[in-house]
Amino acid sequence: MVITTTKEVPEELLFSMEALMVNEFRSLQSLRTITQDERQILLDGNGNALMPLIEKKEALLDEINRLEVTRRTLADKIAQLSGIGEIKNLSDLLNQVNLSASERIIRLRDGILALQGEIRELNRGNYALATLNLERLGALQGFIVNLFTTSSFYQPISTAPAVQQSANWGMDQRA
Repeated sequence: MVITTTKEVPEELLFSMEALMVNEFRSLQSLRTITQDERQILLDGNGNALMPLIEKKEALLDEINRLEVTRRTLADKIAQLSGIGEIKNLSDLLNQVNLSASERIIRLRDGILALQGEIRELNRGNYALATLNLERLGALQGFIVNLFTTSSFYQPISTAPAVQQSANWGMDQRA
């Protein structure tokens, strides 16, 4: 008598999980492409092209979050139907269900994690470039302001020359 610890899960739920994760993987690939485009725009210093790209990125991030929530819900449903109980992460679930059906999902999960790492690194680099560009703009702005303003406009009030009364002030009042 052989006792196995894997649980049988309805195939359609695993196929739904796989399809959902394929969509998540494709969305992450699109996000990586957008993030790479964002890097090029930051290098070129083209601020006008940055806003439409950021809007696309925000919409894609919303889609990825929606897919992730749906995946978690589906994983909980699979765990419940399999009698596994509460799961901490996707690995816990996949280790306890039918391994032949979950191997593709494991590979997808590994691909998703790799893409997320690449995107995280690209975002860190983009953040550094954006910060550098802002510092450069601030320095340039300060330089231009100093070129076209006199120093008297920026002196504290206490150092401004005092107004002296004219010598004939009293004379004008008598007349």
